[in-house]
Amino acid sequence: MTSTASADLSGLKIDREAPPPPSLLRRRGPILAVAAAIAILVLGALLIARVVNPPAVRVAVARAESLGGVPGTSATEILTANGYVVARQRASVSTEVAGRLKQLFVEEGSRVAQGEVLGVLQNADQESALESARAELAAAHARAAEAAASARESALMRNRAERLRSQGLVSQSEMDQAEARDDVARARVRSAEADVKNAEARLQAAQVAYDKTFIRAPFAGAVLRKEAEVGEIVSPIPSSGGLTRGAIVTMANLASLEGEVDVNEGYVARVREGMRAEITLDAYPSERFPGSVRQIVPTADRQKATVLVKVAFDRLDPRVLPEMGVKVTFLADAAPPGAGGGSGAGQAAPAVSIPKTAVRESDGRAVVYVVEGGRAAMRGVSPRPLTGDRVAVSGGIAPGELVIVEAPPTLADNVRVRVK
Repeated sequence: MTSTASADLSGLKIDREAPPPPSLLRRRGPILAVAAAIAILVLGALLIARVVNPPAVRVAVARAESLGGVPGTSATEILTANGYVVARQRASVSTEVAGRLKQLFVEEGSRVAQGEVLGVLQNADQESALESARAELAAAHARAAEAAASARESALMRNRAERLRSQGLVSQSEMDQAEARDDVARARVRSAEADVKNAEARLQAAQVAYDKTFIRAPFAGAVLRKEAEVGEIVSPIPSSGGLTRGAIVTMANLASLEGEVDVNEGYVARVREGMRAEITLDAYPSERFPGSVRQIVPTADRQKATVLVKVAFDRLDPRVLPEMGVKVTFLADAAPPGAGGGSGAGQAAPAVSIPKTAVRESDGRAVVYVVEGGRAAMRGVSPRPLTGDRVAVSGGIAPGELVIVEAPPTLADNVRVRVK
């Protein structure tokens, strides 16, 4: 009985290495074929839907803008460049002599007038030398007064001796003695006068040394940075070990603020001195400040292949501060009506305005999608704010083109679209 049961149980085992039965293979083939057909049909339906019924988008018309910034005039944008606000007059104010800083009267942002005292060095030695020079000058004046009095007395005695000699009342020897005493007195007067001039020169030198302990503002402006604190040693030539400071403060003349931008050397031919420009501060992107090109620096940066251009503000705003980031737009007068419309190299491309909602971001840059032939075409732009809800762009969009302002998140370049 035991052997019979064992034979029956062995028939219940599953041989995993045995191939599937032919009947199962015959049933699986049609199933896979049906699934593949369904997938192909779904993909085809999606593609047909994209072609027949593309995503709907809302568009707006790009329109030409006058960006002159001056009533009664019009201008076109020909170039933009980025840079910073800098002060044409800027200085690191140092001392003329080495010493320990005793007092500092300014802080960052302090407005100072030309010649105003910014700080004082310890000057007890210089002050003592100055008082000594004043005392020496007073003594020299006293000696000069004494010599002058002696000279007057000897002159009187000489005159008296001459009268008596003419009357024969004194001898020639007495007359000679009176003349000699008078000559000596006159020489002492000249020596005393020289001593006075010498004392005056020493006093002036002591005064200069004392004045050098006062650090004064070389021009009117504002303090940008404190470079030293009270108690530190300052020197005109700082030590390499950092034990002495070379400057007290860094200051700038805020009336000389201007924008400095780097223009690619391939486009610098479009810029000329005196050209009108608009300056946009990164801190106030919605405002534009009119200006003009003051100078094109006559050298290029070989590392960056750029030329430095300095742009002056027409009117300084108190909100403009040194080292602020700026974007400068160079403007050219628009062509007069009826002028030849040739496409010369010097002709400026017109600036256009579009809604802010049309500007998108792709790979860290601003782009705009334009409808071309039923497809969305991506254009790179450099927008700058205008009044209201519009921005100005140039070089990528022409007036009259349709820009997409509302679209599905899947919008991409060269995708078919349908205008609402």
